[in-house]
Amino acid sequence: MVFSSTEEQEQEIASLVSRFYESVFPKYFTESEILHFREIGVLKPNQSSFTYLATLRDAFQVMTCLQVLMSILDKQKIEEMESKSEELFQHNITLLNECGIFFPFYYDHFSHIHHETGNDRQMMDIQVANQYLV
Repeated sequence: MVFSSTEEQEQEIASLVSRFYESVFPKYFTESEILHFREIGVLKPNQSSFTYLATLRDAFQVMTCLQVLMSILDKQKIEEMESKSEELFQHNITLLNECGIFFPFYYDHFSHIHHETGNDRQMMDIQVANQYLV
């Protein structure tokens, strides 16, 4: 018997993915790179793989992996990462990929903070409330 993930878990996963795109990726990548990540399906279930079945266990695994990755990257800031943290980072990427979540990065991709600033950066992933321009 297998239990499927709950709607709340799926919403939490979607929220964590949004936080990656809104808070984490902008620190390390340019806007065009982030748009490319969306196009290729980064942090989305791999459609060619049947490993992500949205089971209760898989949903918890994905949520935990995303939270651990964000925690490590937040802790890192400008300081160098400990080798133990780097191993944990890589282990969680492996678990995500085993669950069928496409995350094609290594720790080295997050080794340098991208210092682009400006309001365009913060507004990039905000969804509009309506379709009318005022």
